[in-house]
Amino acid sequence: MPSVAEESLPTPVAMTQALPTPPPLPPPPTRAPESGGPPPVTPEPTPVSTELPAVPVVIAPPAHGGDWDMEDGFYVWPSPYENFGGFVANGWKPFVIAHEPNADPPNAPRLNENKNLSNVHSGQRSQEISFDYRVGEAGLYRTVTVTPGHRYQIAAWARYTPTSSGLHLLLGVDLTGGDDATSDTVQWYPWRDHAPDRWLATEETVTADGNQMTIFLRAIHPAPVEGGNTMFDNVSLIDLGP
Repeated sequence: MPSVAEESLPTPVAMTQALPTPPPLPPPPTRAPESGGPPPVTPEPTPVSTELPAVPVVIAPPAHGGDWDMEDGFYVWPSPYENFGGFVANGWKPFVIAHEPNADPPNAPRLNENKNLSNVHSGQRSQEISFDYRVGEAGLYRTVTVTPGHRYQIAAWARYTPTSSGLHLLLGVDLTGGDDATSDTVQWYPWRDHAPDRWLATEETVTADGNQMTIFLRAIHPAPVEGGNTMFDNVSLIDLGP
């Protein structure tokens, strides 16, 4: 028979439920660097470039041959000083400045096509300005598209027959793209050589201001005497870049 003490003890209860999972422990505290040790190193940020990528320089191909060499044929120009007009190389436009406009008939230069190979520098044709017993000035011009800031080398050839009055040859450039040979915007450069009866080369380098530039070829015969007929041929334009 159980004792009184044993009867007073509670009956054990069976554990039918699992104990709750304890929360995770917090991470251990970061150890402070010991006194006198090196400070922590912060990585430098990578620099970001603000420069724009370089724009490639576009160089135009050289302009020569074809109508630059007077080889693409000629057209009839209704000169105000000639009943039958004149003949001008395709790709070019003419100008005539008469020194005796009131003469009867007007004593002005005439433009012709020349196929005499002794008067041709290259190819089969040249542009002739006929000055024989005529006085005044005449020439050709053409306007071309260019790149502002680029330098351009212009070259041309000319030949003229001897004349007692002498003859002046000039290469002109209008950086505004104008078409008036008498304008102040045209810069005139004397030909490098003026000896008669042989082909003479000239060359100038200019820097473009805008998108267009006009090239002039000019001959001046100061008196109505024999000779002075002038041939222009073999012009070229080279883009030298900025």
